[in-house]
Amino acid sequence: MKTGDEKRRSIRHIHERFNLFMIPPLVLLTGCSLMRPSLVTHGILSWSVLSYMVLDTTYNLLAPDCQPTWKRWVTILLHHVTAAWLVCFPINHPDFAHLTAYCTTVEVNTLFLTLYKVFKWNFAQTGHMVSWVVLRLLWYPYLVYHFHEVVSGGGFKAGSYEHFQSVGSQVILCGLNFYWTFEVAMGMSKKKEAKLKD
Repeated sequence: MKTGDEKRRSIRHIHERFNLFMIPPLVLLTGCSLMRPSLVTHGILSWSVLSYMVLDTTYNLLAPDCQPTWKRWVTILLHHVTAAWLVCFPINHPDFAHLTAYCTTVEVNTLFLTLYKVFKWNFAQTGHMVSWVVLRLLWYPYLVYHFHEVVSGGGFKAGSYEHFQSVGSQVILCGLNFYWTFEVAMGMSKKKEAKLKD
């Protein structure tokens, strides 16, 4: 019989392997969409992202212990639902299909994290931290402005459903990135305080 901790480790192990299988193709498709832009490459990327969000949301619902805390679990589900809603915008409006790749550049960060979790490579940890700042804390906030300009210029003014779906979703994703940054920073601070007490 496995103990509770062993079961949680096993569940997280499966989730890490799932990401190791799913994230590299998303990064590759993002590169193809950026370097060889076409409705076909954009469409394949968008549908792949939607499929990943559905699959990973399902796993999180069936095995919530794949996340370290219930707060992380809730925010991950919020992220996935928001990202799925967001990617439906370029799927339904092909004129904006190129925007998907702008968002999925962040999967480079996810890939570094997955590589570090699975293989414990030091370069992956460094890559994760650097790409977190560059992509999640700098690039993503810029995309809020860019999406507003592009979507509004395309006829979907602020206040419309499509504007909320695209720009509003990006605002939520940015908020989650900053929340997770704060969460990690607080965790590191608590660990330092504990060491000082010891």
